[in-house]
Amino acid sequence: MAKPTQKSLELAELVRRSDAARIQIRQAHLELRRKLEVPLRIRDSLKSSPLKWIGGSLGIGFVSSLLFRSRRSESKHSPDKKHRGWFIGSLLMIFTLVKPSLKVYATKLLTDYLQNQLSGRLSGSTRNDHRDPH
Repeated sequence: MAKPTQKSLELAELVRRSDAARIQIRQAHLELRRKLEVPLRIRDSLKSSPLKWIGGSLGIGFVSSLLFRSRRSESKHSPDKKHRGWFIGSLLMIFTLVKPSLKVYATKLLTDYLQNQLSGRLSGSTRNDHRDPH
């Protein structure tokens, strides 16, 4: 067998060092990626301490409901006002949803009626209305 030369020993050392550096860079990349991947961090945090997350979400929900609720005036909720039942409320909601379609339909009927009336008057002025029935 041939003795390894100085050059081949240097090349082997460079290959070993580059392999070690490549492994180190890969590990650093994976660690950095794990630190920067927010959904994964949140998922890990949820698994490790779910009670903290539940308590925090309940607290935030309570505080936001206090901050963002509407201010009620006294005249709006006076005792004279009758409260509507769910049936009347649902009918009013359906009417609100259907109202634009009803407006379009009524407008179409009105324009058709007016066009027929105008076309009848225009054609009636040119023809003789006193026809002989025989």
